[in-house]
Amino acid sequence: MSEPPAGAVAPPADAPMPKEPQAVKDKKAAKELKRERRAAAKAQQDGAAISHAKPEQKPKDAAPRAKNMSEAAPAKSTAAHLVPQASLDKDLSNVGVLGDASLFGNVVLPRSAQLNAFSWNAASARATIHPEVLSLCHQLATFNVRGANKRAIAVLRALGAVIRDYRTPQGAVLSRDLLTRVSQQVGHIVESRPMNTSTGHAVRFLKYEISVVDSNLGEAEAKEHLLDRIEHFIRDRIIYAAKVIQTHAAAKIHDGDVVMAYARSSVIEGTLLQAHRNGVKFEVIVIDSRPLFEGRELAERLIGAGIPTTYGLLSSLSTLIPRVNLLLLGTSSLLSNGAPYARAGTAMCAMLAHGYHIPVIICCETYKFSDRIQLDSFVVNEAGNCSDLLSQEDDSAQSKSKLLTRAECSAEPRLKVVQLLYDVTPPRYISAVASEVGLGGTESVGVILRDYKSVLFGI
Repeated sequence: MSEPPAGAVAPPADAPMPKEPQAVKDKKAAKELKRERRAAAKAQQDGAAISHAKPEQKPKDAAPRAKNMSEAAPAKSTAAHLVPQASLDKDLSNVGVLGDASLFGNVVLPRSAQLNAFSWNAASARATIHPEVLSLCHQLATFNVRGANKRAIAVLRALGAVIRDYRTPQGAVLSRDLLTRVSQQVGHIVESRPMNTSTGHAVRFLKYEISVVDSNLGEAEAKEHLLDRIEHFIRDRIIYAAKVIQTHAAAKIHDGDVVMAYARSSVIEGTLLQAHRNGVKFEVIVIDSRPLFEGRELAERLIGAGIPTTYGLLSSLSTLIPRVNLLLLGTSSLLSNGAPYARAGTAMCAMLAHGYHIPVIICCETYKFSDRIQLDSFVVNEAGNCSDLLSQEDDSAQSKSKLLTRAECSAEPRLKVVQLLYDVTPPRYISAVASEVGLGGTESVGVILRDYKSVLFGI
């Protein structure tokens, strides 16, 4: 190719376009800018979908509204770089975003109540999602169903209702068509709330059972077989496993001990009640945190059973922990490096107990074991509704509460609220892992090992 004349001003046709100076210097800033553009485009698509659902909105108003979008005072887009909305429930896409840098890029943010309602109404109108699944999605999104075991059981029960009402279409194969139908229901559940490790293992178990169902079975027999397999998983992998752990973990509680528990775990609750039934005289300290206050229900159950119980918030942990002899913790998942992935605040309890040389026992069923490795809480996490951390009182109410109200937080565009639901506890702070090892069939044995690696890799 011949070179251009020396006096030519125009660059060659194939010369690359000049890039932005800041994008050349800082590749990370360019990636963040690209991520924000994608988020803005997705938010505009969601807004367009919601606007089409309103019959009174005319298409001819779309052009002037798009033209004057930058001039509107309260922006209705949920993009991170626009002016925040008046309600925090509608402004969840910019949680944790400070300026142009996202601090929590891998945190799954909750959907707004309006978007959830639109999705549920659309699915109900199309009649593609089973009513049991729709009800479960509402309970998951509003945190009415909490806890790894309860979520796994609720999802399996809902999918069992789908299988019970399923009818094989003419000319279709049950194993293939039912697997597609179940995957569609699971996708809708994931949209309401991300699936945790225990629920993911339960769903994969059910999908495998559907894929290997005997083709010689009739429709009624195949459905009955799948329902039996669901009950088998719930009974052996969740209920019986929890009982085995409770029996062996309760043997670690002795007369005169002061046992601490954080929030509420069904396995920990069963362990404390089992030790009380064994005739052990001990005291329990329940540490709780906002906004869910799950420890209140645990404290009420323990007091109702006649166990002396002390209730305190996470801010009183350093004051109460010197009295403790044993710390029992539940977990949502046990990572492959031995780190428990549990509700936020677990790591604080474990690390402070380790500083006071207090044994820390993690009670976890094997179906919660994960092959993922996570070194901190920012690699993967889930965020709750940010407005739950704010004061629920009106600005006009006369109160001495120091919490911000929704109106105060929405009026400050530079203030962002983040509610992380889980944290990761470094494995060096864990003294023991209580788990169960399946021996085949319905038999199982409880183990408490000082070396967590033997639990993870010795099965």
